[in-house]
Amino acid sequence: MDIFSATSKQVETATAPRAQTQAPVRQVEQSSDATKSSQDSKVVTDQLSDTVKELNKQMETLDTNVTFGFNDKIDAMFVSVMERSTGRMIRKIPTEEAMTLAERMKEIVGMIFDKKG
Repeated sequence: MDIFSATSKQVETATAPRAQTQAPVRQVEQSSDATKSSQDSKVVTDQLSDTVKELNKQMETLDTNVTFGFNDKIDAMFVSVMERSTGRMIRKIPTEEAMTLAERMKEIVGMIFDKKG
């Protein structure tokens, strides 16, 4: 047997389709986890809002021009640095554009993974 016929037989056996075994399918269980997660999210949001209020009270006593905020739409905190004399905003972290982008991305993810669709 020459080398070409031996390698062609090896290639045939290596590339021959094999019987596919079906992976076990598990049904998605709908339980109270979704409501528990929603309740946990609500608790965290409330805690963050309380923390923001407390931080802002402390910043007032320190006479600084830094304020903290919480964006409910994206569940994230932000920091604003203001010019005390004019009230003009110097910097916002994350920027308003970044928060708007995060809000839109959250909406898009919601559309992609919509349970109704």
